[in-house]
Amino acid sequence: MNIKKIAVIIGGAAIISGTLFAQAYSQDKSGGVYPNDFGSTSIDVSHYPPKMKMYYHLFLNKCSACHTIARPINSQFLQLTADEQAADKKTNPEMFKNPLVWQIGQKIWSRYVHKMMSKPGSNIRPSEGKKIFEFLVYDSKVRKTGANAEAWEANREKLLKSFKQNYPKDYARIFGTSSSAKKTASGASSAPASSPAQHS
Repeated sequence: MNIKKIAVIIGGAAIISGTLFAQAYSQDKSGGVYPNDFGSTSIDVSHYPPKMKMYYHLFLNKCSACHTIARPINSQFLQLTADEQAADKKTNPEMFKNPLVWQIGQKIWSRYVHKMMSKPGSNIRPSEGKKIFEFLVYDSKVRKTGANAEAWEANREKLLKSFKQNYPKDYARIFGTSSSAKKTASGASSAPASSPAQHS
């Protein structure tokens, strides 16, 4: 491959990246942009139960009104019961070492959905919020645990690393500038779960 072709490829990648960043800002109505916004914008639900397939479409429709749909899809949130957490600590302890990849709680999606429902203009009825919540809990278990845990970790780490490299100011705005947060984003160590959970 000659130098001109390489330059064209690099230039094209920069344009695409810039376009995605601008789109993320334009779609967001909550004050900022996050690593999640640059991840997948859809989920393969073909193997999900019929009820979850219906809930998925409700989720897409309602949750794209205030921010990119990529934000919840690529979120680190994972809601597990105390028993589920105890079991996963035995089978996959790595899940509990990096809260920027897996932020685990018993009510983490519940709090997030209620927060979104309370925002002006969300137009999410309680019955709809319950369905969205059920979908997010189910989906995050499917995509982020078990046989899919390794793929999820790689994808999430890639998003964090790219975001940190390309948008350091936004990265610092979300995660701070402490050494622990920086190391966590690159997958080197863990950091405490804090404010990023409110937005990312």
